[in-house]
Amino acid sequence: MSTENSQHRSDGLQLTDATLISRSPTVLTAEVDGEVLMMSIERGCYFSLNDVGYDIWRRLDSPCSFAELIDRLAADYDAARATIVEDVQALLIRMAAEDNVRVA
Repeated sequence: MSTENSQHRSDGLQLTDATLISRSPTVLTAEVDGEVLMMSIERGCYFSLNDVGYDIWRRLDSPCSFAELIDRLAADYDAARATIVEDVQALLIRMAAEDNVRVA
């Protein structure tokens, strides 16, 4: 039920359904004691992900639109679509701020 005119905004970053999301090529990931850690090579910053965050990261193995990502998550998780949009948006904004993902 996504619409291309739908917009989601926070902290100056604007995500629309058509926003393309991809992994940053400067991020390394590793599993340490059951937790997934990410490190930006350029910034030297660490970022950790829980199980759901890591699932989102795996789904970004190939770039996809925000709407595609939300559609796939909504199909697999038992949560309200609006909750998924809000939570994923917050995560992507944090990840983009740390240059773990790129949005276009």
